[in-house]
Amino acid sequence: MTEPESSKLPESLRQFIQANPQQTVELILRVRAADDETQAKLEAAGLTVRYRLTLVPQFVVTGPGQAILSLADEEWLVGIESDRSVHTWQ
Repeated sequence: MTEPESSKLPESLRQFIQANPQQTVELILRVRAADDETQAKLEAAGLTVRYRLTLVPQFVVTGPGQAILSLADEEWLVGIESDRSVHTWQ
């Protein structure tokens, strides 16, 4: 069975998750609304919500990569990206 195609999930991240479905990933999920209902859906899929941001609606989550594959085509999910460290010039 093939996973659903989604422009929300970058191909490099999709390939990593498919190769390592149980690997814990740290992600930023842009959503239509950062509300309790959306958070419950993320948690039900097996993700742990670390932060909820409401100015630009998004959640910072951790969990097994395979959990995000089941959510990638949900209409309330706008975009997915890896949560990486940010460094500034000194």
